[in-house]
Amino acid sequence: MNQHDPFAERHEQIMKKVKPFSSSKLWIHTFIFSIFVFVGGSLYLFARRGDYDLYIANKVFATTALVLMGLSMALSGLCYFWDFVDTKIIYRKHLGVIGFGYAVLHIIVTLFFLPNKFAQPEWIIDHPVSAIVATLALLIFIGMVAISNRHAVVELGSKRWRALMRVGYVAFALVIVHFALLKYNGWIKWIDTHEPFLPPLSLLEVIFGVGVIILRLALWVSVLSKKKPTSSPTTVK
Repeated sequence: MNQHDPFAERHEQIMKKVKPFSSSKLWIHTFIFSIFVFVGGSLYLFARRGDYDLYIANKVFATTALVLMGLSMALSGLCYFWDFVDTKIIYRKHLGVIGFGYAVLHIIVTLFFLPNKFAQPEWIIDHPVSAIVATLALLIFIGMVAISNRHAVVELGSKRWRALMRVGYVAFALVIVHFALLKYNGWIKWIDTHEPFLPPLSLLEVIFGVGVIILRLALWVSVLSKKKPTSSPTTVK
């Protein structure tokens, strides 16, 4: 008894709409987009805090990483449910990889350029769960980037490859937990006082991240509900 795969069918329909593209242009377009995300986050935090330095820029590195990787993951659901972003599916890999690059940059700056803010190992001792979930997320994302190529698809097989790539949603959820554990007290303070007027950027990031997870769950439920077994003719004895 065979089952049709609504997601695979939808993906095939989408790819037929995509015009021939240059991989180098996709990387360039994605990087330019990432600059806009970084500048937007920087302006937001400057407006909220009234100052800007490497510590704040490092926050925006993390924001940019979350947004890019979140969009990379959200594209599957967006393209499945709506037509208006179909042709953007070709940016999924590039958003994820460049987003990972911003995450690595965030980690490097945190560990080596902001010792006064993140003294090691004192910071880890004070935030053990946050450090653990961030490390697990990083390891999963490293694995995802490592297999984000055609050679890996051939070696692993498309079905196994897709299953491994979906583990990225676990890493993304861990990143959301990491943000929430570090920033929860600040959110409560803002909710109580509404000072400053703009909400914490981390709160908006987590709301966005939760939205990405919900979209994936909706996609999963929709695909399961549409899978119907194809019955073979019954032999009468």
